Order: sequence, then C-alpha cells, then structure tokens
Amino acid sequence: MRGRNFILAATIAALIGVTLTFRGGALDRLSIDFLHLVQARLWGPPPLSDEIAIVAVDEATYRDDHFRELPQALWTPHLGSVLDALLDAEPAVVGVDIIIGTTADSVVPGYDRDWLRSLKRGAADGRIVLGFTQHQTDPIRPTFQQLAAIGGLYDFTNQSPTNLPPDADGIARRYPSQYRESGGEAIPSFGTELAMRALARRSGAIGSPDGDVMLNFAAAHRSPIYSLADLRACAEAGDAAFFQRHFAGKIILFGGVLDIEDRKLTSGRFATLPEGQNLGERCRIPADRSKFSGDSRDSMPGVLVHATAIDNLLSDSGLRLPSAPQRAGVLVLLSFLAALGFVATRPSRAIIIWLGLVIAWSAIAIGSFTHFWALPWLTGLAAIALAGPAGIALRLMFMDRARRQLRNAFSLYLPKSEVDRLVREEKLPALGGELREVTILFSDIASYSTLSERVAPGPLVDELNHYFSRMTEIVQAHGGFVDKFIGDGILAIFGAPLSRPNAALDAVEASLAMIDSLNRDPLFIGGNGRISIRIGLHSGEAIVGNIGSPQRFNYTVMGDAVNVASRLEGVGKHYGIPIVVSEQVRERVGEAGAFRELDFIRVIGRDQPVRLYQPLTKEESARLNLAAFTEALVLWRRGAFDEAAQAFAVLAAEGDELAARYVGWAKSYAATPMSDWEGVIQQGSK
Repeated sequence: MRGRNFILAATIAALIGVTLTFRGGALDRLSIDFLHLVQARLWGPPPLSDEIAIVAVDEATYRDDHFRELPQALWTPHLGSVLDALLDAEPAVVGVDIIIGTTADSVVPGYDRDWLRSLKRGAADGRIVLGFTQHQTDPIRPTFQQLAAIGGLYDFTNQSPTNLPPDADGIARRYPSQYRESGGEAIPSFGTELAMRALARRSGAIGSPDGDVMLNFAAAHRSPIYSLADLRACAEAGDAAFFQRHFAGKIILFGGVLDIEDRKLTSGRFATLPEGQNLGERCRIPADRSKFSGDSRDSMPGVLVHATAIDNLLSDSGLRLPSAPQRAGVLVLLSFLAALGFVATRPSRAIIIWLGLVIAWSAIAIGSFTHFWALPWLTGLAAIALAGPAGIALRLMFMDRARRQLRNAFSLYLPKSEVDRLVREEKLPALGGELREVTILFSDIASYSTLSERVAPGPLVDELNHYFSRMTEIVQAHGGFVDKFIGDGILAIFGAPLSRPNAALDAVEASLAMIDSLNRDPLFIGGNGRISIRIGLHSGEAIVGNIGSPQRFNYTVMGDAVNVASRLEGVGKHYGIPIVVSEQVRERVGEAGAFRELDFIRVIGRDQPVRLYQPLTKEESARLNLAAFTEALVLWRRGAFDEAAQAFAVLAAEGDELAARYVGWAKSYAATPMSDWEGVIQQGSK
C-alpha cells in the first residue's frame, strides 16, 4: 500500500514538475514582483541611502523661472554651475543620465562653455560618466563637444549605456552588467561603471561583476532626491557647505524624476512608495508637497532603477536565483508532498496537509527573500495546487476502486458510519457487539391489516416501499439509523453506531417530523386508505453490533430498550396519540423539548412501571392547558376520580381529546372503586 502511494505521488510530481520546469517562467517572474510586495508590507520601506544621491530634473525644475522657458539644450550653463559645486564637494563619482543631444554653440558661440569645462574637470580625475542609449541600430549620445570634453567620441572610458532591457512580459527585473555595441567590445553598463568606480575609491581596484544583477528593490536603500532647480539656486548663492554636507563621497546621479517621461515598470511595481517620498533637504527653494498626488504608481523613474542597481552592487544585495536543477527539484518535491497527502490520507486530513504545505512554502519563500534568494514562490504554489486535484483523481481512479466496491456492497445493510469505518480500516464486517446508550424508535401503521387486506401484493409492496423510503430519509436526516423493517413496522436506532450529543432529542424530533410529513403530504394504501402511524420511544442501554452467525448476520440492536419501545408504540392506540415516549427519553431531552405527562403504566412483560409522556409541537404547547392537565392528573393518581373527571371535563370542553378519554376512565373508576389503587395502570387492563 505504501509503495503504491509513493509511486502514484512520484508520478504526479514528475508530470507537474517537468511541466512547470519548462512552462513556469512567467510565474517565476511574477513571484519576484509579489515577494517585493510582501516584503514591503511586512517590513516597510528600506532606509535612505548615505552613499547615493539623485539630482533630479523634476516637475519643480520645469516650473522654475530659470528653466521653464528654455529647451533642455539651453540648460547647460545651469548644469555647469551645479556640476562645479558638486565636484567641489568631492563626490565619489557623478553619473549623468541626461542626454543633451544638441548645442546652442552654433548660434551663441561658447554657450555650453561652463558645462563642458565642468565635464572636462570631472573626467580628468575619473569622476564623470555620461550616459548614452542604444536606440534601434544607432546609439543616442550627447553632443560631440560633450564627448570630446570627457575623452572622445570612441573612448568609452567615461561613457556607458543606460539601457534597461525588460523581460518577456515588459517588466525590468535584471540590470545588465555590460553592453556590447554591434561589432564592438563589451562596455560596462551605466550603473556597473559607477559602482566599480565608487568601490575602487573605497577599497582599491575591483573587477566587473559576474553576470547581470537581479534587481532587489526591497533591500536597496532609498536614494534622497534633490531638485536641480534648488541646487542651481544653492550654487548661485555659493552655499558650498550644503553641497559638502549632502554630496561628499557619494555617488551622484543626474536624471529625470518626472510624472511621465522615462518611467519604467520593474519588479518593484507592486511596492512603490507614494509620490513625493525620499525628498532630500532643500537649500533655497522649499519643496511644494501640494504638487504631489500622494498616490503610488507602478512605474518608477529610470534613474531610480540605476540607483537600485548601484546599491545592490555596493552591498552585494542583488537577488539570487536557484539553479535550474535546484528549481526543478523544489517543484518536484512540492508536487510530491502535495500529491502524497491526498493519495495516502483521507481528504479531510489531506486538505490540512495541503494548507500546511502552502503556508510552509510561502514562509520559506518570504524568509529566503529577506536573504536575497528569489525562490519560485508562485510556481511552487501552482505545483501544490495542481498536485492536490491530481492526487484526488488518481486516488479515485486507482486506490478507491476497492473501497467504493466495499462501500456499495454493504451500504444497503449497514449504517453509513459503520461502512465508512470498515472502508477506512480496510476490513470486512465481523461478528461482535457493544453495550451502548441508545434511543430506540419503533413505529407501526395504524390499522394496517384493515388497510391492506383488499390490496394486491404488487401495489401493496410499491406503496409500502414509498412509505418506508420517506420515513427512512427523515430518520437519517436526524442522525438515526433504520435497523430493520418488521412487516409494516420500522425499528430505528439513535446514538449508534456513532454517538450523538443528544440522541433522545434527535429521536423525538424525527418522530415529530414523521407525523408532520404524513399530515402535510398524506400517503395511501389501496388508493383511499390513508396511512397514519404510531411511534414509541425509549432510551436505555442495549447491545449494538453485528449479531448472528458467521454465515449470516445483521447489524442490529438487542435489549430491553427495544422491547419497551415496541410496547409504548402499542400504548399510543389506547391514548389516541401518535407518539409516546418513556420517562428516560423525557429526562435526556430535558428543556430542549416540550412534553406533557400521560400516565404511569406497567407495560406487558415488564415489572417496573414506566412514566409516559407525549412530545408536543409548538402549536400544541400553545393550544393545550398543560398546567390544568397536570393538576387533573394528580387527582387521578390520588384516586379522586370524581374530582378528576370534573377537571378533565373542563379541558375536554376546550378541545383536548386526551382529556375527554380521561373523563370516561375516571367516571368508570369512580363507579367501581378499587381498594388497591396505586396510580399505576397495567397495560391491557385499562
């Protein structure tokens, strides 16, 4: 059995694992995005960086009087003054992610002089890197004059590509470590070049990183953003201390931080901060926070993506992916465990195992992400989700065939719970019984002989089967088990084979439902013989189990409780009521049901008298004068038959049929006094 379970689970795991190994790339990518979101929700955003700063061409810059009337190509004097102030603060390196592709020198000679002089100054000691972008087949580069200032058109020492190639779904998750122009040599990418120069100044020469960087926005420090407009005013004011305080020794990135232009969809798209965050201290022009919407957007400025890559490189916090064999092994293992749960255990327990596996795998993936490992979280969940139904399907197809056959074979003869136990334990029924506290229901059709004597056997059987089917459904709906049909009678057990919180209450409610069903939707024998039934209930200990011989046995009940219930069913005819229950049933039901006491009677074949009760519906409880009936019954028990007859007569006048019967009995007893009256009736004597 266990070997078969493992083989089936391994088969499922192999199929799912192989499928997701080759077809789960999209889920792997989406996993990284959602892990960023979970990381942000659980631990919040990372702190501000003290190694990287952004000089932003932002919306405030375009609103500033010194910039808004000019095209960007005419900003070079202001850019030059800001760059000079930054270089005076001795930063680690300055990267310019702004491509100024035209010049005003042809119209105003020397217009770009300040900007070019600053670039040359920064390039002289290796502190300047200009960005360019490969567009289709040709790169988009700064002007020839700017390239000449930093070293020449074809000298890539101080210029690097800023391209951010996306994944197949259009989302940027990888940062290229280098870039190769057509027919040219590999050039370090923009962020890689800046990080290498910063590390070289910090600890000496460093080689190029191995492979691309998987962007980790959750671990990267947030870079403070300074407005170009404010820094221009600060440089004009000669506030060298401000530049020294905020930019000394740092990696500085010039770039656009705008509402529309140069924004990228990245793996951090679900965890971006509201607009207006990360603002650096202002020098001269206060930040106008009313201009920010305060909303989070799924895209971010490209310069911030470069900053994230640089931070990942500096702190070695880029995401790591499992190798292809490791990934395949994880997916197969998760599929195997999920499938094994459904193959080897009951569905209820398998669901718990399945949920536990989902939680455990999620915890592992989220915990690993904090240590820079991007596990295939959603792909693993897909493997678990697919393995569960597959395990159920194989179980139904191969493993449960014998169990279904066993259940079908015995469900007509044994209670469902007993069949389920045999199937679960993979056993055949065997002789044996146990002493159990049960409530027995015994019902019979009133005047059955008269109703059936003129009906042909075939139609009679059909009508009885219809009646038995309806009554059986009611019994089972209330937690009971129909033991057997005895002629037109039904013997049912409540409290076995499975215990019930209040088997007596279940039996009483089932009895009331049986009577109500026949009142609302009558059944007939022979077309015009309406079926009415009497029911007796008694609670007590009885032997329940498979009783008989090895050649033939039944799951049944034996004991005094069965005999008493049968006698009480017969007593109901004398009292003219459909349901009679014993004092033991009344005590076990307690306040959960409504009853009235009937009599104190010694049934045939039993010396110990039984106190009888009638269960009442809500309508009967409201209609009958129960207190007055109890008082009249006390007079009856005391032997005051004349007084009892008068008391019962008042109730009979109010429509109480049972009280009317007691009037006749009381008058009869008053006419023939008894010296040995004990208030106990002998069944058959009254």
